[in-house]
Amino acid sequence: MNNALEQVQETVPGMEFDMEKLHAMVQQAVAEKFAAAENKMEQEKQALDQHKEAMTQREKALFAREMRSFAREQLVKRSLPEALLDALCCDSEEACLESLNKVENAFRTAVQQGVVSRMRGNEPLRSDALSLDEMDDNAYYHATYVK
Repeated sequence: MNNALEQVQETVPGMEFDMEKLHAMVQQAVAEKFAAAENKMEQEKQALDQHKEAMTQREKALFAREMRSFAREQLVKRSLPEALLDALCCDSEEACLESLNKVENAFRTAVQQGVVSRMRGNEPLRSDALSLDEMDDNAYYHATYVK
């Protein structure tokens, strides 16, 4: 260590150094460099965390688009209207298929009920009309053929 002190005294003529001052100066320089490096590492860590967060958000958005596309394909494959897409849960493929099955069953049931209801038609009107025997020819024609 004395050898190092002698080298420093030779490079800086006219300055007197003792071991304590030299040690304090070295410690201060090392602490400043360490603090600067630590600050730079913290900034780089924050930048990396922001980048990871941005990547995570992009991956979530991409997954959501892929799942909506998958759901749209399934609707087309099952001959269901694309308007049902918003009623589906697209969190995962399994959840999408499960909600698609439920929506398909509900849709098909509603369509079937609508078809049956239309096929039944309207009930005949009840009126106080004359019997066929009591009608003249003109009234019989209108009651039977003209609607």
